[in-house]
Amino acid sequence: MVFVYAYHRVFPKKSSDIGLSLFEFHIKVFKKFFYILSWEEFKAYLRGEFFPPKKGVLITFDDGYADNYVYAYPILKKYNARAVLFITASRILDKDIKRKTLFDYWEGKVSLRELFKPTHGWLAHKEYFQKGYSEQFLSWAELNEMADVFDFGSHGISHSEGFISQDLTEFVNQKNIDRIYSLWNIYKPPKIGYPIFKRKSDLVAPIGKVKPQVLEFIEKKIPNLKGKNFQKQLKEELLKNFSTFLEFENFEEYLQRVRKDLTLSKELIEKNLPIKVEAFAYPWGHYSENLLREVKKIYNYAFTVEKDIVQPQKVNSLLIPRVYAVKDIFTFLKHLLVYGTEKGYRWFRKPKREKVI
Repeated sequence: MVFVYAYHRVFPKKSSDIGLSLFEFHIKVFKKFFYILSWEEFKAYLRGEFFPPKKGVLITFDDGYADNYVYAYPILKKYNARAVLFITASRILDKDIKRKTLFDYWEGKVSLRELFKPTHGWLAHKEYFQKGYSEQFLSWAELNEMADVFDFGSHGISHSEGFISQDLTEFVNQKNIDRIYSLWNIYKPPKIGYPIFKRKSDLVAPIGKVKPQVLEFIEKKIPNLKGKNFQKQLKEELLKNFSTFLEFENFEEYLQRVRKDLTLSKELIEKNLPIKVEAFAYPWGHYSENLLREVKKIYNYAFTVEKDIVQPQKVNSLLIPRVYAVKDIFTFLKHLLVYGTEKGYRWFRKPKREKVI
């Protein structure tokens, strides 16, 4: 049996993602009880040409955060474990910088406190949309140094959600204005009271922009709406005055945008790293039939976040399942039971795949 385990970040201590000590525990367990596949071995496994000597796992990371270099890379190298990093190419710093890592800490050159301090992932993406860059992400120089442990794939350029239907779900408020970081790409900038519609990765379907007259209407109404129910009042006012709220790009515009995103990401990575990019990871795991067709033209492999094992010569190479790593040890152990043992896998019902839009 083989499954793919997907990480994002590694923090010095337990935080909004996996802490350093737990991550090292993961790798120790994988080394002792599993066979950690390299990317080349995983491809051979998919073709039915290689079978690991025991239960297998492919380790992956998404986005390209600086902590992958500072904390994850030294741990992986310490245990001689390989991994695949799917890079959001637009986020990578075009600077010749290499930050201090755990290697420097182990050698007594710096204290643990002096190493890079990660922030929440949503803050990193928000900062990128505000400034055009964020120090929370890796540099190309760091990625090149990591190539002795990591193989690399594409995670696209945009990594933003878009509005895909006229369904009004909520409004921008103090709680979601930062956490839904795509709002900073959609509105430039978002304001309290702006509408939020059903959204997914902007690669899956044509996306809509809010009509200017809708935003003008909201800005006039907001000062007159009081109390906790202002969102309910605002929604009623909008439904009373507008039949539609969004103007959608046409299908050809959508296809051109997606093709540019998929192609530019591959080109940027291959320009800056001495590799051939052949794999893609869908942002948030979102995909559609239209996106699948475009991905197939550029990449040979693509990864979802649909929890399942990987069966050789049976899995769709453009819909490879992955299990998201979590920050508590008990769920990790459950993952090992369900996806790492035949008996555990048989005991749990296989999840249904998300309906393709």
